[in-house]
Amino acid sequence: MPSKVKFFIGLTVVVGAVFISDCLARGSSFRDLSAFLCYFALALLTSSMKVCLPGITGTISVNFLFVLIAIAAFSYSETIILACIACVVQCAWKAKRRPKWFQVSFNVATLAISSGIAYRAAHALAGNDKQNLPVLLSVAACLYFTSNTLLVSGVLALVDGKPLLDVWKQCYLWSFPYYLAGAVVACLVVTCGETAGWAAPMLILPVMYMIYKFYRICVERLGPAFR
Repeated sequence: MPSKVKFFIGLTVVVGAVFISDCLARGSSFRDLSAFLCYFALALLTSSMKVCLPGITGTISVNFLFVLIAIAAFSYSETIILACIACVVQCAWKAKRRPKWFQVSFNVATLAISSGIAYRAAHALAGNDKQNLPVLLSVAACLYFTSNTLLVSGVLALVDGKPLLDVWKQCYLWSFPYYLAGAVVACLVVTCGETAGWAAPMLILPVMYMIYKFYRICVERLGPAFR
């Protein structure tokens, strides 16, 4: 592995560790523990619903939906905890190749950074007013997608010696609507949860499963074009 790749991975892991340390230092009151545990369990479960990205060994998972829900409904610390543990499950569950420790560390750090940035920026721009929920989730989805995919693309660009934006456009830009669809579903889940209780929104989740299946079919059909 080239030294510049090691440096980039190491720097990302250090920054991710700062986000995680800040999250743990702040702690969490878990004001609605039953709701958090429900969404947390579903995040772990849906981590196995992965779409293999064409041309690279990476995947995207439906668990990002619950990161968006956490950004809207839970605290900063709860969001990062959910994102990081779901990432570990995504890396290890039914992996074609057993991931190496530095790969898992980099992926967890990437999710800690992405979820932390998305949470802070979305709440700073949209505030905590429930009427701004669509704006909050739209901003969160855009920032989560951008920061997450650019960090991963950075490693791929260094490994292959290609321009960062070329790698990002080829491998990830096409999946942006997938995240926007997740933001819409997350908005529906959070809104229904406030009016009908946290268990009622689970009825909306089959919609996300259908979106996942749709994108999986698209990847399988378009995959050769990325190679």
